[in-house]
Amino acid sequence: MSRRTLVISDTDLHGFSCGVNALKALRDSGVDADIYSHFSTNPSEPASTPSGLALLVQSLGEYDLYILDIPVDARNPRAYIDALVSHARHKGRVIWMDHHGHSPWVVEELKKNGVLVAVYQTAYDIALAVPRMYRKSDSWYERWALLGAAADFDESVKERVSAELEVAVAEYLDPVYKSRLVELARALGLEAYAEHIKVNGQPGWFARAVAEKGIEPEQVIEAARQIGKPLLVPRYSIAGDVVYTTELPPVGLAWKTAWKLCALTGAKVAVLPAYNPRANQYSVIIARYWRADDSVTSAIEEYVGRKFGGRQVIGHPGARSVPLVSQAEIDDIPAIARELSDMLASKAHAQSRLASVSYA
Repeated sequence: MSRRTLVISDTDLHGFSCGVNALKALRDSGVDADIYSHFSTNPSEPASTPSGLALLVQSLGEYDLYILDIPVDARNPRAYIDALVSHARHKGRVIWMDHHGHSPWVVEELKKNGVLVAVYQTAYDIALAVPRMYRKSDSWYERWALLGAAADFDESVKERVSAELEVAVAEYLDPVYKSRLVELARALGLEAYAEHIKVNGQPGWFARAVAEKGIEPEQVIEAARQIGKPLLVPRYSIAGDVVYTTELPPVGLAWKTAWKLCALTGAKVAVLPAYNPRANQYSVIIARYWRADDSVTSAIEEYVGRKFGGRQVIGHPGARSVPLVSQAEIDDIPAIARELSDMLASKAHAQSRLASVSYA
């Protein structure tokens, strides 16, 4: 008797698109598959998912697992790796698919101990990984992958993501998905699923509904637009290619606020404060607009290294969060914005001069 297959994906909107695509592709290929629907993780905090994965996998019975878009827990990689390896040895296959950067030793450790590993370069590619594995080429999968990649600000698809889709996903669908999922399910006529979501508070039931019913991404976006409200932005100022504010955005919405400030103004970088009530920690967010070119990323990395070299900076290249010593440091944000603007202008000028040099 063959084992059932269980899909486990991240709880943010990109992870949701990965899970939906994987579940539908597996079922359409005759695989007895389901998606894990009881993650004890708040979908507004996908970063906490890796720490819970080890405990989850240890609790599971004999399943073949597809684990998508859940990076190795940086705080405790050994527990994460050991849980996957133990399952692969004693309970069923483990297919681990991810697109986050990892140390080579992590990937090799998984591979040599029986975990099937597939590492992808982009959010778009991992969202299509399982459909491609089963040779599913329906545009339904591609459109869900594009939506998930847009939610993840995947630069590989920026030429294919219209401004309309960008706004619809980032401003309407993503916030509604995170905080009003029951309403979204009901707006789509998924009353039975909505009751499960209401009881469990988790997005797995919604993913199962979308896959089972073959719901189009455009339907979900339109329902979210009807439910949601535009993200309000604080008062802001502009220094060259940098938009900045010293007003704190709502908790949990700093990165989305940075995105909207750039989208509204055409700025390449946003600088703004953020507050984490759990850690009682203020920070400054320095975020490149996802449509800006790579030179902006290098400028941000150089600036952050020079300005905050002694602090524990977190985030991705071009999207950094720097802890502040005190709330009073928020007053330094205008100076940070001007300094960063000057650096961007200087680099652009240097590149322009280099491009104009004639070697004839």
